[in-house]
Amino acid sequence: MSTVFELEKEILALSAAEREQLAALAWDSVVSDPSAASDPGIDREGIEIAGQRDTEIESGAVQPIGHAEFLRRTGGEPE
Repeated sequence: MSTVFELEKEILALSAAEREQLAALAWDSVVSDPSAASDPGIDREGIEIAGQRDTEIESGAVQPIGHAEFLRRTGGEPE
């Protein structure tokens, strides 16, 4: 079995599209996992807020912005 470190290396070697697909799959597995609600290591409020935001984006109620635009609006510096 791979360690988290080994998995991380493998994931980062994937293309951006493959990483995006994997991230979406991982996210869906967290929000649909009933045991996540009782896991103290999981930010339940954060998951709820992210789920609400996803619903707003999916419905068209809000428009998402890209990372560069987020940095511009918040005065952040790109890495």
